[in-house]
Amino acid sequence: MLATTLVLIAALLHATWNTLIKFSGERVLVVACMDCVALLFVAVMVLFMQWPPMEIWPWILASAAFELLYRYLLIQAYRVGDLGLVYPLMRGLSPLVVLALTLVFAGEELSTQQILGILLIPFGMLCLLWQGGGGARLPWSMLPVVALIGLCIGCYTYIDGQALRRWSRPLDYLAWVTLLSAWPFPLVAVVWKRPAFVLFWREQWRLGLSVGLCVLLSYALVLWAMQLGSIAEAAALREVSVILVVLFGMRYLKEPFGRPRLLACGLVLIGMLVMKL
Repeated sequence: MLATTLVLIAALLHATWNTLIKFSGERVLVVACMDCVALLFVAVMVLFMQWPPMEIWPWILASAAFELLYRYLLIQAYRVGDLGLVYPLMRGLSPLVVLALTLVFAGEELSTQQILGILLIPFGMLCLLWQGGGGARLPWSMLPVVALIGLCIGCYTYIDGQALRRWSRPLDYLAWVTLLSAWPFPLVAVVWKRPAFVLFWREQWRLGLSVGLCVLLSYALVLWAMQLGSIAEAAALREVSVILVVLFGMRYLKEPFGRPRLLACGLVLIGMLVMKL
């Protein structure tokens, strides 16, 4: 029950920060500000962080690499697609990736009911390919990008779960991954967009701070939840954020809410109920 609660709170935070990034016209600068907040967290943690065992370093490096690629691709995808279309498509693929990696490499045992519930979520996302999910179509050229984002999410989720099975210090693990993945975008902003970055931080620091805190807290809660229960189930339950994002997009970004998006949200809910009942 605790793991489920943690994942659902993380889903709310994840939906919130993605909506804020999509809402902003300066997404590179928002991500740079977000990562500055993350680096401040590392600066606070540095006095308390344990040095990871050598066997954990490959997991940390791999997770940081996928996180960085995920950030870059997310910015590209949000430039051309509705939040309520891009976000569900990319998130819908990740449970499949985690499920496959978990069953093949981790040997984690899942019931037939859990597997069915997990599979309902990505099948729900396929509804969004029908007539643009009830809104503007996503350009076909962007579908490989969205698919790659889902692959990145699934890979770093699986990696994080496996790392925490070997080193049960989620905050330390979060700090080390953050240290490696959070500096490139602030560096790019300072070197190539310094005047705009300074102005953005001065005028919209609340936005940058809000996104940064949501990202950190969401990530920390998911790591904690994966320590308590099934990695594949945690990855799937987090996709309740899909429903929230579709609703946020409709409410705050004036995006349409067509029948395909309604059907996708319904299948996500059914999948969650099948997993947990």
